[in-house]
Amino acid sequence: MNKAKSPFKTSLKIGVFNGLFFALVMAVFDYIDNKPFLVKQFLFYLFFFGLSMALCFRFKYTKTK
Repeated sequence: MNKAKSPFKTSLKIGVFNGLFFALVMAVFDYIDNKPFLVKQFLFYLFFFGLSMALCFRFKYTKTK
């Protein structure tokens, strides 16, 4: 299997999905601890975790012929 850079759309989808999942899990943990929901914190988790996951998984995409 040849590893190649994933297309931008695939990287974007991976980043948004992973960032959203992480932000939702962290929001649930904050809810359990009786902390208020902060939109800034949610967007921070969504953006930076999603960006880091998109960059990490950029070379995990394999091309099929």
